[in-house]
Amino acid sequence: MDVRQVLESVGIDKLPEQWSERYLRGVENMSKPIYGVVKEEDVYMSLRDGTRLCVDLYRPDAPEQEQFPGLVAYSSYGKSIQTMPRVPLQFKTVLFDHTIEAGDVEYYVKRGYIVAIPDPRGIGKSEGAWDGLYGKVEQEDCYDVIEWLASLPRCSGNIGMIGISYFSILQPLVAALRPPHLKAIMMCEVVDSLYHHNYPGGVMTDRSFMYTDFCPATRAISTSERLYTGEELRRRVQARLADRDTAARPLMTRVLSCWPPKHQSYFFDVLLHDNDGDFWAERSILNRVQEIDIPMYLSSEFYDLGRFIQGPFYVYENARPGLPMKLAGLEKHDDLHLPHRALSEEYVRWYDYWLKGIDTGIMDEPPIKLKVRGIDKYKYEYEWPIARTCWTKYYLRADGSLSTQAEEAPGVAPVEMQHLNPLRHSYWPREAAAATFTSAPMEQDTEVTGPVLLHLEAAIDADDANFVAVLQDVPPQGRPEVLAIGCLRASHREVAQDPDRPWKVTHDHTKRVPVTPGQRMCYNIEIVNICNLFRKGHRIQLQLKNTDPTEYHWMMQLPNAIDIRYSFEVGSEHPSYLLLPVIPHTPEENWL
Repeated sequence: MDVRQVLESVGIDKLPEQWSERYLRGVENMSKPIYGVVKEEDVYMSLRDGTRLCVDLYRPDAPEQEQFPGLVAYSSYGKSIQTMPRVPLQFKTVLFDHTIEAGDVEYYVKRGYIVAIPDPRGIGKSEGAWDGLYGKVEQEDCYDVIEWLASLPRCSGNIGMIGISYFSILQPLVAALRPPHLKAIMMCEVVDSLYHHNYPGGVMTDRSFMYTDFCPATRAISTSERLYTGEELRRRVQARLADRDTAARPLMTRVLSCWPPKHQSYFFDVLLHDNDGDFWAERSILNRVQEIDIPMYLSSEFYDLGRFIQGPFYVYENARPGLPMKLAGLEKHDDLHLPHRALSEEYVRWYDYWLKGIDTGIMDEPPIKLKVRGIDKYKYEYEWPIARTCWTKYYLRADGSLSTQAEEAPGVAPVEMQHLNPLRHSYWPREAAAATFTSAPMEQDTEVTGPVLLHLEAAIDADDANFVAVLQDVPPQGRPEVLAIGCLRASHREVAQDPDRPWKVTHDHTKRVPVTPGQRMCYNIEIVNICNLFRKGHRIQLQLKNTDPTEYHWMMQLPNAIDIRYSFEVGSEHPSYLLLPVIPHTPEENWL
């Protein structure tokens, strides 16, 4: 059969853009859409502590003796909306909703899978109190749902998990608990550190306030109410209210001024834990990756905000040696469509292999698959970071250029930037002060793929400040495109660096170490992973700011509520530079 016939035989309309004709062996064995869909609504199950969850079950319409693998779609967004009849809507379009993330449920059921979508504890029709995102309670509850689904008469006992974002971020945390019947997971968006998701580099971002609207909790309790005595809780609240940046934001002051803390209970927890520690460790896969012993498919969008593009690569690098894995960076966040159907075929090919024992050929492909921005073309790789990477320093220069040649003359004056207190000056995020450094036009197409580090020698005239680094692709005409953002709070500056991995730095985010105003210090700033081809004639641009450039009224880095003067060293004595992973060439056979 030719490619078209192979795809038609398994109910696929066209070749998925991330598939290569070279690696289609086994596709003809994939499960076919031969079943009707039966929905069993509001089925109740009991958790280990007796709390009852309300679950919607979707199963193939088949004789009772037939058994099927199970797929769990778990989030606090509520089960009632996950199968709303609608075409996939693009991010920011009319009626787009970011909480419809379970995926194309009927697609899986028609191909012989049972899908369970619960209302978690305290959500929708379920009993109990909601404890916020990704905590120990939620992880254990999901474990119990997996084992309950595996025990149903129509289930074969082999379980996987589906869904993107929230649904996906939970997967490795649950897998680290090792539910006996969880046989494989497939994630689209993985967060390695939930602390850095909310406090990238120690810089506060207000992304988490939205979850009170997104999650239909009938009853909620903050984790902090369980962790601390009433006296300790009040002390912590007062400490946060005394913080000048927190006190400048009405949203945060409003949440922290409510007692008992029932308003925005999860965001309350986020606000109370501005340093890393046990609260965040419980919700993060950092240092727990080795506990996962099942196959993992790790993927993400390229997204400048949060840790979505860091998580998959962290897990891939730190997982158990020899564990079957695939890694993919597939699309930009602005290209996202929900309900998410872009990877439906990939999900079935993956889970057919691991849950049904069908050789779909999915493990024949090279382990890494990346979509190169700038040309929107896929390629395969074999390791991360890419072995042939040419680590290249682009130096910040006094004239605002970004060059592979450092300043040679001694005594070059620093580049100055004045951040204005947003309480006293009104301006749009795009108008916020920035020190901008731009390369000459690329003389040839230049691929930059991998981790990015900014080494900054700088002084501030305050005891603390945000550093926000924005990496952009600037075309000859048109607007620059933001590729990646990196953040660091000055009081959380670098404490260690791996000499064998110059792009890798470690900071201590468990406490703040005040800065001496006016003293030059070294700040090494992690910028999130990128995969971009700077076309000939395009420029690489770095902007240094106090806050991010987005114009959401939410999901932004919290600007410092004082005037701050920054002095960025650019001279030969203390050079500042951007360390970029330049890929000198990609073999032709790597391209899809």
